[in-house]
Amino acid sequence: MSQHESGALWGGRFAEALHPLIHDFTNSLPFDRRLVRYDLVGSLAHARMLYEQDILSGEDSTAILTGLSDVLREIETGELVVGDVKGEDEDVHAWIERTLANRIGDPAGRVHTARSRNDQTSVALRLYTREALIALVGLTHDLAMVWLVQAESHVASWLPGYTHLQRGQPVSLAHHLLAHVWALVADARRLQQAHDEAGVSPLGAAALAGSSFPVDPARSAELLGFAAVFPNSIHAVADRDYVAQAAFAAALLMVHLSRWADEVVLWTSSEFGFARLSDTVSQGSSIMPQKKNPEAAELIRGKAGRTIGHVSGLLALMKGLPFAYNSDLQEDKEALFDALDTAGASLGAAAIVADGLEYRTDRMREALHGGMLAATELADYLVRRGTPFRTAHEQVGHAVREAESRGCELDALPLDTIMACCPAAADDVVHVLDPERAAPAHDSTGGPAPTRVEEQLESARAAVAQCRVWARDCEPPPIYVAHREGRLLEESIP
Repeated sequence: MSQHESGALWGGRFAEALHPLIHDFTNSLPFDRRLVRYDLVGSLAHARMLYEQDILSGEDSTAILTGLSDVLREIETGELVVGDVKGEDEDVHAWIERTLANRIGDPAGRVHTARSRNDQTSVALRLYTREALIALVGLTHDLAMVWLVQAESHVASWLPGYTHLQRGQPVSLAHHLLAHVWALVADARRLQQAHDEAGVSPLGAAALAGSSFPVDPARSAELLGFAAVFPNSIHAVADRDYVAQAAFAAALLMVHLSRWADEVVLWTSSEFGFARLSDTVSQGSSIMPQKKNPEAAELIRGKAGRTIGHVSGLLALMKGLPFAYNSDLQEDKEALFDALDTAGASLGAAAIVADGLEYRTDRMREALHGGMLAATELADYLVRRGTPFRTAHEQVGHAVREAESRGCELDALPLDTIMACCPAAADDVVHVLDPERAAPAHDSTGGPAPTRVEEQLESARAAVAQCRVWARDCEPPPIYVAHREGRLLEESIP
């Protein structure tokens, strides 16, 4: 039996069947089966374009469009599932064409006119990537909203701010939570940019050299909701930059979630005690009955590593590949799928964990009175009284050393001792030594003073709302809308 007779989309020049182990090794159906909806949408757009260009007859077009639409509808309702991954089909594209042929006969063999699996695969993957990125932007909104609501309740809840994991200067809990919100907003914008980068249609590039048929790539792009058409047919089928960019956006998002998750682990420890985990987001030990572990946060932290690895793997995959298409690019999908899946699952878990945190503002306040948190305020005070900053820095260092030798904080030093270390100090110096007064005094742009935090909250709410609006307003491809509304055979599809 020839390879064509065995069900492959190719094989006329082969007299013998493919070795079963090679079939299994090269078979991508186990993972690319998740592209079935997107491949069907891409095929609908291609078939409709062929019809409009008079490349397919009306009779064949009717059979193909109706058949593809029926398959897509049954896939979406669950009436039809992609077949046995160990069967004869080497990928989801072959499965679709065979399924269509079983239903409509010979016209199914014309759906591939003026198309290669090279541009076909990229179309499906681009559609999948764009939809997954839209979902991720929606999930960033949900997590950011949890942090925003918590921040609104803690504008005047003070705690140490840290550098090098050492206590530095006082900030508010709201200010700290907003730092995570702004990182997430930046992630959402990167996801949106990656979505836009994936919005270039490769349909019409065929294998690498376009087509001798009078195809209309601009019309295919329009039907698929893509903003642009490929400028070069070789680049169109070889390009996987959009895959790397989407994976990178997901990986950097995971890096930011990992930093927050690490904080959850630290803050819920006995040593910090800045937060408690509710029972709904905690897990226990198989041997130590007292344990209440932040395992979800630890897993988020750990999963960041695998998404970073996917970016590295994709870049290594693309490096040095000759133009145009090579089967190496089959390896792009599992990395991308897992990166986007991991980011989505982690965002969902993070929102639940964040909502299950109870902040212990009493412990935070206690921590303010340790670590000489008023040192910078004292230096600034001296500068305002005419001392050069570098001199003030050195003088306050002497005061800190004196306080350490006595085992006390700066505000517990006798006034005469402070004045001996800092000659420009006066009686009112005691007012700058209270850490709880320090943060409200930091009224510069983006600072922790309550008025500035309220400004941040307002702008953060607007930025987070934009994520929701963007995700909500992303339109499905026009060809998909036509399928859903039964308009695939109408004279005009907008």
